[in-house]
Amino acid sequence: MAKNETLTAYKCKFSYLQRNNPLIKDQRKAIKERKEPEYSFSDFIKDYQRYTRNLAIGENADKAIILSSDKISEKEEGEVKMWHLVPNAGKQGKPVIVMKRTSGEKYNFNSDSAALYEHHVFVYENTDGLYAIFHRQNGSGCKSVFLETANKAIKSKGLKLEMELIVPISSGFKNATATKITLQYTKQDKSSDVADNINGSKKKKIIREIGLNLEARENNKILQIFKNMQIGKIDQKEAFVQIKAEFDNSDDYNDAEVKIRVGNRYKTIKWNEFESTMGVYDISNALHVAYNKSHDFVGELTKLANKYYEDIIESEEE
Repeated sequence: MAKNETLTAYKCKFSYLQRNNPLIKDQRKAIKERKEPEYSFSDFIKDYQRYTRNLAIGENADKAIILSSDKISEKEEGEVKMWHLVPNAGKQGKPVIVMKRTSGEKYNFNSDSAALYEHHVFVYENTDGLYAIFHRQNGSGCKSVFLETANKAIKSKGLKLEMELIVPISSGFKNATATKITLQYTKQDKSSDVADNINGSKKKKIIREIGLNLEARENNKILQIFKNMQIGKIDQKEAFVQIKAEFDNSDDYNDAEVKIRVGNRYKTIKWNEFESTMGVYDISNALHVAYNKSHDFVGELTKLANKYYEDIIESEEE
């Protein structure tokens, strides 16, 4: 069972759609008054399960997801409501070959198929907020397709689900110093490999880029934006908007790279890889040790997710 097991946590909230809201006439006053919708996770999970009970497609994530009612468990401890969701999710839109290891028998499926695997999502709702913890095994998870299909499921209600990454307390990211940021204007480019083009895989081509030295005093404002993201004052999306606003003629720029220093080490991180690089909480050793004693994978995973949630709440109260 030598696998890489991680948890990634998010602070969540439901809000009104500002754009493309089908109920804008009814909700305009509430939006103007900055009210939060009266919509709980209990309401959401009913809508989401109905939407995904057959199969829901996330075009942006290039994945599919299904959640049946028997894969949702709920309990309450004190003032905390907890859900354990076990959706099946995975790649879709590409031909799949499945082979039986024992017999070598081969099964071919066309591009209208989806290869789905079991995933685990833990949700906690208390009086102060809503938190979701996604389990990833060897880097494979379902957060992207979950969020995309969740927002499809509730768009007709004029609502959206927002998720803000929670950086683990033990992560070096909070103590990292950004030394350079490079804004990039990129386009999808056809691969020189014909097979890649047939499979829909495209390379990203950098058209132009702008680099700024964040160790220079003149760029302190942009460095402060990055620091605000580090400590959770703003999310990654808002930080990118604010950074772009500091550049002239920056509308075309749609990606970025940041060079950070942690101690004496430097690392360059792509903007859209912050979650997978900095947001992971490694539970591999703890889970493997516990599993070897109990042989209850889901039970031990649940305990570790609950402990991580408790650590997050304690850190917010400090």
